[in-house]
Amino acid sequence: MRINGKQTDRRIVRTKKEILNALTLLLEQKTIDEITVKEITDLAGINRGTFYLHYVDKYDLMEKSVNQLILEMREIGTEIISLTLTNKGPENVQSEIEDMLTALFEYIKEHQRFVKSLTGEKGNYSFHIKFNEFLKDTFIERVDANHFDIPPVYAVSAISYAMQGIVQTWLHEGLVESPAVMSQHTFKIVSVYLTGLKY
Repeated sequence: MRINGKQTDRRIVRTKKEILNALTLLLEQKTIDEITVKEITDLAGINRGTFYLHYVDKYDLMEKSVNQLILEMREIGTEIISLTLTNKGPENVQSEIEDMLTALFEYIKEHQRFVKSLTGEKGNYSFHIKFNEFLKDTFIERVDANHFDIPPVYAVSAISYAMQGIVQTWLHEGLVESPAVMSQHTFKIVSVYLTGLKY
């Protein structure tokens, strides 16, 4: 039976999802160095040949999965770019930032198991670096250098590390607060730096 392109694409997406689910489950128990491809394929219900059609090895799987996660977060983060163009007042800027943060927290909640596994005891250092870079890139060009007595790069660094800590705590405390509430909490915590955003 001939399989068309759409059916094939759906199969690939489903296979990659099963592989990621297996990786996530294993990362909750082990580091990536301790995980084997056989463990991944057994949990995913696929053979090794299928795995190697998509990934060079377990490290390639990890890198591509983290990169995809960060890419999708960046797409959410780009919404804040309009803040430099709208010429609105501080209240509108705050509202737009909170909307962006809410969307980011919603995305993290949707992918909570994988993100939590990356930030946990057996986590992935590469994710922390890339997540930090994403946060810095999101805010660095929006910070008004004239607002600070210190170089803005340090203010942005403080924002990014604060947000990483907030996300990690939220995940490991069981996501008790909603994404909207977390957005408000986050804005209040980093507002000492965000008051220097251009608008």
